[in-house]
Amino acid sequence: MRIVLPFLVLVLIHHFLLAPLIRKKLPLYIGLTMALLVLFGIWCFSPISRPQGAPAFPGQNEMMPPPPPGPGGRGPEPQGRKGPIGPETSRLIMGILLVGVDLGAYFYMESRRKERRMKELEAENTKQRLESLRYQINPHFLMNTLNNIHALVDIDPEKAKESIEGFSKMMRILLYEGDAPTIPLERELDFIEHFISLMRLRYPEDALRIDTVFPKERGGAVVPPLVMASFVENAFKHGVSYSEESFIRVKVELQEGKVIFHCVNSSHPAEADERHGIGLENIKKRLTLLYGNAYTLSIDEEGGRYDVLLAVPDQTLLAS
Repeated sequence: MRIVLPFLVLVLIHHFLLAPLIRKKLPLYIGLTMALLVLFGIWCFSPISRPQGAPAFPGQNEMMPPPPPGPGGRGPEPQGRKGPIGPETSRLIMGILLVGVDLGAYFYMESRRKERRMKELEAENTKQRLESLRYQINPHFLMNTLNNIHALVDIDPEKAKESIEGFSKMMRILLYEGDAPTIPLERELDFIEHFISLMRLRYPEDALRIDTVFPKERGGAVVPPLVMASFVENAFKHGVSYSEESFIRVKVELQEGKVIFHCVNSSHPAEADERHGIGLENIKKRLTLLYGNAYTLSIDEEGGRYDVLLAVPDQTLLAS
């Protein structure tokens, strides 16, 4: 046990303390692993690593009988070396091999964990799409939107055509891209723009003030589908009143590798409707699956306004 314990400690330290550093801090991992192996080598060549009663030097054994005389009785026959390496070097090599095997096992388990996380994320995305269909693009919304478009056919045929085209694009994004882990930021903003355009048809211009600020250069940034759009949908659902002045302000910007989403709206919660789109808890769970702790979500509701601030990395960062 005294010999096995250091090997066990070596593997445990490498697996739980050092191996997690290899993806994010490779130089630190290499330095600490080398230091660990040096300490293990010191143990291998120290007297305490030898079994009790073992000789102080390789091949030495005082209890062995003297070697037999050589041919013709002219003294002992020359003894060859017992092997190319001693037991100390063997222990060191075994320790290095154990570290290598553990590193391979760590990568294998990490890949399995990522596969499980991807399956969870796909399940969450499927649930999110179904919830979106139920709450965002529900029959009531469809009926009102189609009625508004129908009214435009006689009043403003060109605007009616634009509304139908926008409605079609929004449904295409929802149905065919809503279950992906991430989509291009441009597609998410297109969905929000079409959604706002359709919702404007339901309210008089003097009753609702809508301001949007979106980045012109959107690069290759990607975001979780329909998360930002869900907050905009909730802004219309709970922040607009026909009897009071209402406002919605949506701003999206790119800053230092992050996508910053800011939505502020007047607060007129409907007592009869307690549903909140796909649900705040569902949004948080999806963000955590994608980004771990690398995202920020803050929500404040005071002074008759509802304020949402969301910041996520501009690239896919599956939580580790």
